[in-house]
Amino acid sequence: WARGAVDTEYPEPLSDAERFLKRISDIATAAPVLAIVSPLLAVIAIWIKLDSRGPVLFKQVRIGVGGQRFKIFKFRTMVVDAEAKKAALQHLNEYGDGRMFKIKDDPRITRIGRILRRTSLDELPQLLNVLRGEMSLVGPRPCLEYETEFFEPDHFKRFGAPQGSTGL
Repeated sequence: WARGAVDTEYPEPLSDAERFLKRISDIATAAPVLAIVSPLLAVIAIWIKLDSRGPVLFKQVRIGVGGQRFKIFKFRTMVVDAEAKKAALQHLNEYGDGRMFKIKDDPRITRIGRILRRTSLDELPQLLNVLRGEMSLVGPRPCLEYETEFFEPDHFKRFGAPQGSTGL
C-alpha cells in the first residue's frame, strides 16, 4: 500500500447510524437474493466445471474500505493459468499506460466465461463478500492494489466508504 493508510486522510462519509443502516440493508437484501439464486449458482458452477478444468470460483485480492485488503469472489471466467499468460499478451492491451489490462476477445476467457461476463453473472459470488462485510451492494468498485499506483490524492476518497458490487 504505497500511499499509507487512507482512512486517516479522508473521513468516513457516513455517520455510524448510516453505516449501520447500510450494513443491515445489505444483509437483508443479499441473504434472500443469495438463497433465491442458489439453484442458478449451482447450474453455473456445473457449466464452469464442464467447460474447463480448475476451480469454480476466482479469488483476487482487492482494496476495500480504509485500504483493507480482501479477497473478492467471482465465478472463474478465464483459463486457470490466465495470470501467467498475461505478460505474453501485454502487446494486445487496449490501454497503453498500464492502468488497466483489457483485450477485446481475450483468448484466456472460456466459452462459458464470455456468457457470464456479458450477463454479469460472474459477479454473483460477490454476494458472499457482502454478507461477510467486505463489500456493500452499492459503492465504488473495489480496485486492484497496483491500480492505486496511478491514483491522484483525491482518488483515495473512494476507500472512505465500503466498496460495492454494483458501483456507484
